[in-house]
Amino acid sequence: MWLLAAVAIGVFCFVVAVGSIANALAVVSDAGVGAVPAETAVVSVGAGETLWDLAEAAAPDANPAAVVTRIRELNDLAGGTVRVGTPLVVPAGS
Repeated sequence: MWLLAAVAIGVFCFVVAVGSIANALAVVSDAGVGAVPAETAVVSVGAGETLWDLAEAAAPDANPAAVVTRIRELNDLAGGTVRVGTPLVVPAGS
């Protein structure tokens, strides 16, 4: 009885480990998909818009988190708050 329980626990742990590894590999392989565009454009921040909103609108096929990071770099922004009407350089394109 104990042996059967030990085998079942071992199989369960193996399946969980394989699933975790597969998930991690999927995330890594998706990292190259939707790279941040090299081209840029200038946009004006609208009322209620966040950097995330701007990232999704400017580069819809790219990873929004990576685009936000690039927007911060391009505009020397320390934080995530932007004022309405502020012109920002953003990565643009698909």
